[in-house]
Parts: sequence; C-alpha cells; structure tokens
Amino acid sequence: MSEKRRDSKGRLLRTGENQRADGKYEYKYVEAKGVRRSLYSWRLVSSDKMPPKKRACEVLRDMKAKVLRDMQDGINSFAAARMTLNDF
Repeated sequence: MSEKRRDSKGRLLRTGENQRADGKYEYKYVEAKGVRRSLYSWRLVSSDKMPPKKRACEVLRDMKAKVLRDMQDGINSFAAARMTLNDF
C-alpha cells in the first residue's frame, strides 16, 4: 500500500495538492481545452496563520473550490479574471 502524501504539519494532501520546498501550497489542474494551470497560496485551510513578512492571500482550498465550480458551469475563470470591459 502506498504512503499518503502529507504536508509539513502532518495533514493529508488531496489530489492535485502539493507543498513546495519553500512552504507554499500548490494546486495543479487541467482546463477544458487541455491547458495546465496552477494555484498558489501560503495557507491550505482557513485556520493556518500567514508566515511572517508574506503578503496576505486567499486559502488554497477555497480557491480550488471556486475553480472547480467555474469549470462545472463552463466558465474559464483564468480568462474571465483578466478580461477588460472592452473585451467583454
């Protein structure tokens, strides 16, 4: 039986989640057209504290939930976040 992946605090990481060497969490996913994307955050869950001298960011699992919801609705959240009013 294979070993389950854990972060530095001993928590189980879900599919696609990874903890980098600098302590930042990463979630990798593939868009509908086959483009690979990644999300990054210093916090995995909302109870995590921010590392000192790091800019505040959203929780990784919350960002992951938004992306999965947008993918189910057929929205390309990566392009939609960068769309201007003229592009719309």
